[in-house]
Amino acid sequence: MVRKLSALVLVVLALALVACTTSTVKRTGVVTGLTAECTVASPPVKVSLYSGPTLVASTTVHAGASYKLSAAAGTYQVEGLGGSPESVTVRTGRTVTVNSPILYCQ
Repeated sequence: MVRKLSALVLVVLALALVACTTSTVKRTGVVTGLTAECTVASPPVKVSLYSGPTLVASTTVHAGASYKLSAAAGTYQVEGLGGSPESVTVRTGRTVTVNSPILYCQ
């Protein structure tokens, strides 16, 4: 009886270990950068991350502030920084920086 119980406990522990090692963590990376502040009273800036026509992530920050978006690994378009959309490749566990172009305010 003790052996059967011990065997059962070992099976349960093994299954728990497998469940813990099976990754449920999303494989994401980060896109970050600074928005432009063209005037003292610049309005808030909405920065968006698109995969084709699909909105993946967005945030609204004060002009001149930094932003941070998380997304699964892949290639995206960053919009809202002024100028043309910026293509960016997100890699798992990495941070990529995309700032507003300096010429945007000129």
